[in-house]
Order: sequence, then C-alpha cells, then structure tokens
Amino acid sequence: MRTDIYEILDTISQTSGKKVLATIVNVDGSAYKKAGSMMLFDENGKKTGLLSGGCLEEDLLARSKDMENQLESTVVTYDLSAEDDLSWGQGVGCNGMIKVVLENLTPLFTTHLKKVRELIDNGQSVTHIKKMTAEGVVTDYLFFTDAAEYFGEWKGDVPNLNEIEVNKLTEYKNSIFFKQEIPARPRLFIYGAGIDAIPLAHLAHLTGFQVIVADWRPAYCHEQNSPFSTQTKIVNPKEFAENFSFSVQDSIVLMTHHFQKDLELLSLLLKKRFRYLGILGSKDRAKRLLNGRVVPDWVHFPVGLDIGAEGPHEIAISIMAELIHYKTRRRVSAL
Repeated sequence: MRTDIYEILDTISQTSGKKVLATIVNVDGSAYKKAGSMMLFDENGKKTGLLSGGCLEEDLLARSKDMENQLESTVVTYDLSAEDDLSWGQGVGCNGMIKVVLENLTPLFTTHLKKVRELIDNGQSVTHIKKMTAEGVVTDYLFFTDAAEYFGEWKGDVPNLNEIEVNKLTEYKNSIFFKQEIPARPRLFIYGAGIDAIPLAHLAHLTGFQVIVADWRPAYCHEQNSPFSTQTKIVNPKEFAENFSFSVQDSIVLMTHHFQKDLELLSLLLKKRFRYLGILGSKDRAKRLLNGRVVPDWVHFPVGLDIGAEGPHEIAISIMAELIHYKTRRRVSAL
C-alpha cells in the first residue's frame, strides 16, 4: 500500500501556497522506493512523503525552491551507487539509479489532484499518465477511472493506455509516457468504540486507511473519543450492517466486548463479502459466536497476528500487521 499518496493528496486539498510534486518515474537496480512513489514540497520547506532514507530529500527540496519561478517541470537523475557523489551528499550504496520528475502544481493541476482525492475517497481507483519529452519535461497529463471518466490537460490523441506499462518509462509512437495507478483509499470499520479502539484507529489512519468507528452507545462513540477516525456513527448492529454501502475491499474489526452484539453482527455480516473481518477475543469465544458456520477465508479470529501482544497498543499493532500481511498476500496470489 502506498500511503504517501493519500497524505500528499490530503495536504494538497487542505492547504494553499506554492507546491512542487516529486515522482520517481524510473528505477534501475535497487532503491529505497519504487517508481510511482511521490513526495510533496511546499514553499515553506515542509515535506510530505518520502522518496529515500533521507539522502535525497534535502537536494530535492533545494531544487524545488529553484523551480518556484522557473520551469513547470524538470527531471533529475540520482546514482545511488556512487560513493563520492558530492553534488547531493554522500553515496548510500544502494546500487540503483533513479529518475525523479519535479512538477510545479499549477492551479489547474491542483484542481485535478483535488478531484483525484475525492474519487479515491469514494472508492474509485484512478490512473495517472504523463507525456514527457526526451529531456523529461512533462508536456501533458491525464487522469482516468475505471468508469471511463477522463480529466486533465492533454493535447492531441490519447495513446492506447493498455500499451503503456505501469510505473515504468515507456516509449510509444515517438513520445515517452509514465503511467501510475492510485488505488482507492482503503476503509477500516471498527465496531466498538471502547478505549482499545483508539490505538487501532490511530495506526490505521497513519497507514492510509479511512477509519469509521461505530457503536450503539453515544457515551463512547463521539469525535473526542475517536480523534483519528474519519467518521463516528451511533448505530446498532442491524443499522450498521444494513445502512452502510460496504464493498469487497473494506475491512472490519469487531471490538464490542459484548457477546450478544457480536453474535448479532456476525449473523448479518457473514451474508456479505469483505476483504477482512477480524473478531476480537479468544478462539473459543469466536467459535461459540460462529456456532458451527462455515467460515470464509476472510474471517480471522483471534484478530491480529500471533506476536504475543498484550494491551491495547500491542494488540493494535498485531491487527494492523495482519491487515497489511493479508492485503499483500491476496495481491500476490491474484497475480
């Protein structure tokens, strides 16, 4: 999961002022981040995201300041295998060479990136394609969705997008293109707004999830008790299961500490399909809740990886580790 892109889009949408967007468009050998990774610099020197272990960022920041009144885009190449590269710092020995495109965020580009944020927050993935000169200057860009919605600043014919490789500079009909995919922002529903939900919501937020906390108790379910959630909803189990528009990409963790509420929730949620559903509590308790039902492979109990976690914070870490592991495993098995 590329979490930097979500934070970058949030920053672009929520702040003003001049900004420069840095995107890795090519990697030869090994590097800290892959092609498609992004970073944002604002006019005050604030950085959002990361492209290396800290060895490139200051040079990129300096270059972004040089661009404030110059080109709308430029490209810079870093040889990470060099041991004596004095132009941007000491060599880091990664044995890789990367190309980074720096783009000034024009008002129109900013508007389009804000629209991208709205789309991914509403469950739609977006593909972004840049058209570049041989010198690496971006001349055109386009965003499009699976629903065939196109927007951007593009002159002339649009290429056959299926012939443009993802996260790799591609020469096609005398032009150079770079295509990257921006996946829909994942959602994590936490049903149960007790104190142990707070560290899980925090970690999920830091990992790029939209977090929705729900509970049937108003005294627990409110913004002050869920500072890292996108939404808080006071709903009973039936309302929760029937009133939300869930998708197969959503994840849910049941943290009610209430057997009858969990029993009611599971009977409703098992009729649907999710990416992940975790049940807090012991294996014996979960088996009693499931009452002999055939358990889909996306249902996990006890919730979280078995790392010997104790206490709310360690349990939250184990749950997030399992969410990340399960998401990665499913992506690999689908290839």
